[in-house]
Order: sequence, then C-alpha cells, then structure tokens
Amino acid sequence: MKKYLIYILVGLMPILGSCGDDFLTQTPDDLLTTETFYRNLSDAEAALATVYAQIGASDRWDVTEVNFVVEQFRSDMCMPGPDRYADWTAISTFTYTIGNSRFFIYWEDSYRGLNHANQVIEKVGAMGDEKIDPEQRNQIVAEAKFLRAFLHFRLLNNWEKIILKEKAPTSAEELSQGVSERSVVWALIESDLIDAANNLPETQTKENTGRATKGAAIGYLGKALLYQGKWSEAASEFKKLVDDGVGEYDLVDDYKSNFDGSNENNEESLFEIQYSPVRSNGRHIGHVLGKFTSASQTGGWGNIEATSNIVDEFKSEGMIATTGLYDTRMYETLFFDDPNIDVFGESFKDVFGDSEQIIYRKYTLSDRPESDNDPWYSSQNVPTMRFADVLLMYGEALNESSSADAAKPHVDRVRARADMPALPSGLSKEDMRQRIIHERAVELAYEGHRFFDLRRWDPNLLESKMQNSGKPGADNFVLSNHAYFPIPESETNTNEEL
Repeated sequence: MKKYLIYILVGLMPILGSCGDDFLTQTPDDLLTTETFYRNLSDAEAALATVYAQIGASDRWDVTEVNFVVEQFRSDMCMPGPDRYADWTAISTFTYTIGNSRFFIYWEDSYRGLNHANQVIEKVGAMGDEKIDPEQRNQIVAEAKFLRAFLHFRLLNNWEKIILKEKAPTSAEELSQGVSERSVVWALIESDLIDAANNLPETQTKENTGRATKGAAIGYLGKALLYQGKWSEAASEFKKLVDDGVGEYDLVDDYKSNFDGSNENNEESLFEIQYSPVRSNGRHIGHVLGKFTSASQTGGWGNIEATSNIVDEFKSEGMIATTGLYDTRMYETLFFDDPNIDVFGESFKDVFGDSEQIIYRKYTLSDRPESDNDPWYSSQNVPTMRFADVLLMYGEALNESSSADAAKPHVDRVRARADMPALPSGLSKEDMRQRIIHERAVELAYEGHRFFDLRRWDPNLLESKMQNSGKPGADNFVLSNHAYFPIPESETNTNEEL
C-alpha cells in the first residue's frame, strides 16, 4: 500500500500503453475527461488511489490539525496542549460556531472523497472486459464502496443529519442537495459494506498491503449495526472475525507497537490509514502526528494533552495486574508523574521536572527525536479498527443480545494482554455493560472512539461525563447543542437546498 500510494502523487495521470499501431490512436493525456480516462487497470487504480488519499486528509497538517482535533478534542479525556489555536480550543471547550474551520475542512475532505468514490464506482463499474479483468474490476469497485461507507460513517458520527452521496453529480443543479434521515444513510452504509465484504479478498497481496479487505468490511458492518443497536446482527458479523477465522486476526503482544510505527499492518489491524515517507515535488504523504502528540520536553509541539480522568479510569481497578502494578496499558498509553512511567529510558521527573502534565504516549515514534526538527514529519500509519476493538464490540453485542457469560471470554482476552485478571463469573448484564464501558475507555484511549461511544450508549451519560470531567471548558457542554456539530456555514451559504 505504501507503494500504491505513489499513485496519489501523480493524481489521475494515466500510463500509455506499449508502442504499436494503436499508439497513434491514443487519446492525448491533456484531453482526457472522466469519459475517456478509464482505459485500463492502471487508470482504475489511479482513480481509486484518490479516494484512499481523502480518508487520510488532503494535507499532512490536516491529519492532526483537522482529523485529530475533530475526533479527539471533544472527548472528556483529551484537551489542547500549551501550543494551540483558537478554533481547536473552541471545539474542546464547546464554544465553536458554524464557521469553525476545523470541522469545515473535515466535512469538505469527506465529501471530496465521496465524490471520488462515486466516480470510481460508476466509471470503473462500467469498464468492459476488454479494458479490465472482471475480477479486478469487481475488487476495485468493492474497495470504493468500502471507502464510501467509511466516509459516510465518519460524517454520520459527527453530524446528526448529513447529505447522502450515492452518485457523482453530472450537472450544477445536482450540487445542491438536502440532508437525509439517518436511517437512509445507515441503509446505504450497510449495503456498501455487504457488497464490499462479498467482493474483497481476505488478504491483499504484499504490494497492496493496507488496502481494504473482507475483514475490514465485515468489521465496519458489525460496527454500523452496533451503533444502531442491532445487537444480534452485529454479533453475527463479529463472529465471522472472532470465531470463524475470516482474516485470521489476533492481538499482538506489544500493545504500543500498534501506534509507534514499528509494527504496521500487523495481525491486529483490520484497517489503518496508510502513510508513506515518499516525497515528490514538495508533496508529502506523511504527517506531523508524532510532533503534535509529543510534549516540548520530548521534541514535540505540545498540541494535545490527556485529562486527569483517564488516569483515574486506568487506576480505578487498583494495582491488580499480574505485574503487581496498575493496568499495563496505562504505562504504554501515557507519560505522567508515576515512578513506573518510562520516558524513552528516563523517569518522568528527569524529563518533565515537577510538571503535572499528562501526555499521550500513543502515536509518538518508537525512538525519541534527536532534535526539535527531527522528525519534521513522520509516516506511521493510523489504525482505525483493531481486533481488540472487534473483541470488545463482539462482547458488547453478545451482552446486549444474549448474556454476560457469552461476552466474558472476549473481554477477558483483551484484558489478558494488559496483564489484567479475568472478570468475575456471574456478572449481570448491567455489570458487564459497565465493565465494557471501562474497558473501551482504557483500551481505545486517544483513538477517536470515546465521545461517540458515550453518545451512543446514553446521551445523558455523555453529558454527565463531560460536565464532571474537570476538563477546562467542558462545563459549557449542552447535549442539545453539542452532541453533534452544526452543518458548516460554508455549506449552508452555498447549498440552495439547505
């Protein structure tokens, strides 16, 4: 996939065929349109690459300054660090307006990606067998449908009602479109993921590692069903991954290696956004996530910090790990003043002094930067769904549709890697529900799930957690105003249907 991403650098420039009599009848590249571009497999894959490009962000800065700000800063467990911008702080403190640039760019990137996905679905789907092998055509269309579902899901998480995009616009009149009911969007997401799962391979070839697979489509289908409270249906999908061996996923031994760039596309990863160290003509396919996450004391910019309640959550079970300490994930997720916290081989006090900062360790690189400008940008992938997440969602779906006993082994499996003991037997459904709420908070901290988890479980729980988090500005949170973002002003100003 890293190699595949090079397509993004050249956009939609096709590759001419070999010399021969038909060379003189080739359409010149500068005259290509959407009607004449799709000539062969190379063209189809170049078009698909533009969709993959949009799920990561249209710019290396946007990975952090847009995606992470939008998905993380509303959580009760994250807040802006010392180096911040006003529109970031507005999101964290719930003082944003419809003109906030962060969620506007997020909205714009998502819809640009949907437009590219729809073009691939329509144009590659219409390519004849003489242009492309039918199996390759079906797989590319399936990948585009997976990405269309991914983007719609992302938008539906952040906005209560969104504009459904299931076809590429062909006229100026079609550019203005009203919002759809959530049930209509969910129906397309489910349909796209079912089609994707039916036509994607369980594994990609080595050179295409990182592209969507059957397992990724099943995982997101299960997640979409879970978010709608379709517990039995969700459990059936997760069962394919956990019990039936689709994809042969497993937990990796080293938890933190999922995030530091040392173990990308491993057996725990269902899907991760791919980045690359490749640069061409000033274009980067990397990002500055390591610098964004890290504090100034460790060579970063201090753009984000953790709140004290994530520490409280980790410590809530006490020092019951088999190591004799707290939950092992705490030490691999955070840097803070604790004698057992290791900061690149030094103690927290040696690096941070008497600071009361709580810094996320996730997404810092595996090695400490040697200077303030190293690395200026990085290329570690960002996982969006891990097998640990699947196990916890499977446990949740089983608890809600069957019993706590059915859920227990899957939750215990996640806990075991963190050196935490198995849960007690005989838990009630409500007890297991609370255990899963805790487990998701600590296992998936700083991975963009927390705010959405709280809202889907119980909007009142979200409001309570926010207003009692101690996070600066969280007491501004009002459920009716802040459970979802408002549609960006730029959209309402230009879309006549809004």
